[in-house]
Amino acid sequence: MHVTPSSSPPPNATAAVTLRVYSDGKQLAIFDDQLGREVNELVLHDRLILGRQDVAKGDPTPFRTITFTDYRKLVITPYEQREVSRRSLELSLDPAGTYLRVGNIGTPEIELAPTSEGRIAHQQVRTFVVQDLRQQPIRLMIAKNVAIQIGVSGGTAPEEFPEPARSSHTSISKSVTDVAMMLRESGMADGYATPSGPSSRDIERILGAVSSVLEKAASSPDFFTTAAEKVCQLGHFDYCSYLGLDPTANQWQCEASWPSGDAAGQGAQNFDGKALEYIWSNRRTWSTPPSFGEASTAERVVVTPVLSHDSVVGALYATKQKGVLGDDVLADCEVKFVEVIRDCLTVGLERLKQEQESARHEVCLAQFFPPGLAQRILYDETLLETREENITVLFCDIRGFSTISSAIGSGQTLQWLRDVLGQLSESVIRHDGVLLEYVGDEMVAMWGAPDSQPEHAQLACRAAIDMVSKLEQLNQTWSDRIPEHLLPFGLTIGINTGDCVVGKKGTDYKYMWGPLGPAVNIASRVQGAAKYFCPKRSDDDGTAYLPPNVLITEETRLALSTNMPTRHLGSVRVVNIPEPIRVHELASTLSSGWNQLCESYELALQQFEQQNFLAALNTLDNIARTEDLRNDGPTRCLRDRALALLQNPKLVPHDHPTWQLEHK
Repeated sequence: MHVTPSSSPPPNATAAVTLRVYSDGKQLAIFDDQLGREVNELVLHDRLILGRQDVAKGDPTPFRTITFTDYRKLVITPYEQREVSRRSLELSLDPAGTYLRVGNIGTPEIELAPTSEGRIAHQQVRTFVVQDLRQQPIRLMIAKNVAIQIGVSGGTAPEEFPEPARSSHTSISKSVTDVAMMLRESGMADGYATPSGPSSRDIERILGAVSSVLEKAASSPDFFTTAAEKVCQLGHFDYCSYLGLDPTANQWQCEASWPSGDAAGQGAQNFDGKALEYIWSNRRTWSTPPSFGEASTAERVVVTPVLSHDSVVGALYATKQKGVLGDDVLADCEVKFVEVIRDCLTVGLERLKQEQESARHEVCLAQFFPPGLAQRILYDETLLETREENITVLFCDIRGFSTISSAIGSGQTLQWLRDVLGQLSESVIRHDGVLLEYVGDEMVAMWGAPDSQPEHAQLACRAAIDMVSKLEQLNQTWSDRIPEHLLPFGLTIGINTGDCVVGKKGTDYKYMWGPLGPAVNIASRVQGAAKYFCPKRSDDDGTAYLPPNVLITEETRLALSTNMPTRHLGSVRVVNIPEPIRVHELASTLSSGWNQLCESYELALQQFEQQNFLAALNTLDNIARTEDLRNDGPTRCLRDRALALLQNPKLVPHDHPTWQLEHK
């Protein structure tokens, strides 16, 4: 902000920084929750956050304040107005009340008025002198129809303050009015001017040309051709070309011309190199001076640069022959014609760039988040802010990966991994989960953030069951490339629920988004524990024992809102986690003997925990005699443990029945 001398306020005046809200140009009342009533101006005392209504957090409707411990929030737009972030602006005064800090903590840029102040970009902070706000308040365009004005009580009245530019289209509209006024002053107006301004006919003619360009997509083949055509029609130019600048070769290339039949004849050699060099160096329009040396030129030229982020990316090059009256000077309005269409090109190119960036961003987000959530994050990145949430984390690993990868080679392993992890990831996305990362043959996913999911534990368990259901088809697909003795390959899945800090983690060199905390580590260890509940060997008759594919913790089981088929397998102590973890098997398929298995196994587990190992062995042997249950891995695992402790009571640990697992 340009600091200008200002007069001191009267001694008895209280210089309070105030905020007013305008919608569609009209001032609205603000409900101050601290005063319990509506006010026309909100006095800034504490740190103030402005943003969209957050329904999940219980925000009220616009335009009301909410007081928190260390800040206040003013709801500025309803929940449905998604172009505004839930936390868009942060306003704060220094302790002395001398300076006002305005920070853009949302995603979109915030436009400022006066227009000379420019914009506040994402994560940018602007500082204003409070006394300057008395004479010249500032307005910030929060949304298309919502603006706030910040000033000092007793300062400039709102009607004396100009409405800020809402978009590039508004700036174009102002240029249209400027051109029409130039037409009126130069006597070139087509219609009748009013005493206070240009004629409506002139404005309609110019706006028609502007609309024709703006309604074209910048990616369409006739975008630049339409712009060249409107330049010729507006300013009565004979020719107009759009020249694109190749930054690598530093060369201008004619991409479109009007009339189109003269495009080939209007070659690069006919363009004034000095004029192009001027606009590239100065970022300003160049037009033919009254004369060149001793003779007047027969052709008049206007060249204006097309900018993108202050870099020249192209130029409009318009030419006309000397007029019949012998004038050799371009009128200001003729030059302005070309600049107005130039501004339209700038808007179109910026819009195209934003669409391409948004498309790339959305594709990236869609790789990790469910489609609906990916679109929400695209327009509201505050969803990814760091905060503490209760979530459910899932770790999944391919069992037998090392042996199989050694047998089929690295090339086939990559294809196999892509196929298997792709199918597993589809299960996560289908059940509204977030893919966090792949680590070798391991996949990590979560539920409960960034979007609120009350049944996140249920969703994670359903996703796990869905993953296991795909194993048969995956084994069949790869049966001709993986040696038969290594099939079928399986999965080990660990799920845990708990409180975690969720947000960006990493360093300035590389970061990722996800959860951090003990609950994540426990989920990882529970996944590793699954293989302990199924013996690696087979019986002499070749019987292979079926592992528990999915293990969940007690916390996850308690978080399930509906009954799902689970079996308590016992308590384990895993590496680097001091407290024992109660684990349960989540049944991925239900056999006819599932209920009998659960009842008999849990009886045997109770006998084992009471150190009645002989009774536990008898119960477990009864399970093994049942045809449908004899291949149960946890039954064989518990029998081996009970037999070992029965034969050597000295092996009973002091913290029995907790099972100490030595490896991850």
